[in-house]
Amino acid sequence: MSNIDCSDCYLEIAIGDGVKRSLVRHFSRVIASRLRERGIDSTQTAFAIDKVDQDAWRLAAKVLNEVAAELTGALDETLLAPDPQRNAQAILSHTVAAAASAAEHYYVTDDLFGLDTLVGKIGTLADR
Repeated sequence: MSNIDCSDCYLEIAIGDGVKRSLVRHFSRVIASRLRERGIDSTQTAFAIDKVDQDAWRLAAKVLNEVAAELTGALDETLLAPDPQRNAQAILSHTVAAAASAAEHYYVTDDLFGLDTLVGKIGTLADR
C-alpha cells in the first residue's frame, strides 16, 4: 500500500432536475397567489405569464445556490447512517424548505426586484 492521504473528501448532494422544476412551480404558485391578492390575474397576458415565470426561475436559482452553499461539506456524518440516501434527502428537504421560505419573504419585501416591481410591470400593461 502507498502512503497517499485520501482523507480530504466529502459527500455532496447532486440536486436533480425534479427538485429544480418543483421549486419553479412552487414560486410560480406563490407569486400568482400574491398577485391575486392584489387583484391581478397573472394568466391574463403572455407578458404577465413570462414575468411570473422569470421571477419564479430567479427565485429557484437563488434557493438552489443557497442550498448548495449550505450543504457543502455538511454531509460527512451521513456516511455513517444506516440509510445514507434517506438522511441526505431529509437534509436536502429541510434546507430547501428553509431557503424557499426565506426567499419568499425577501421577494415580498424587496423594493428593487420583488413583488412590487412585478406588480408595477404587469399593472402598467393592464392600464393600457
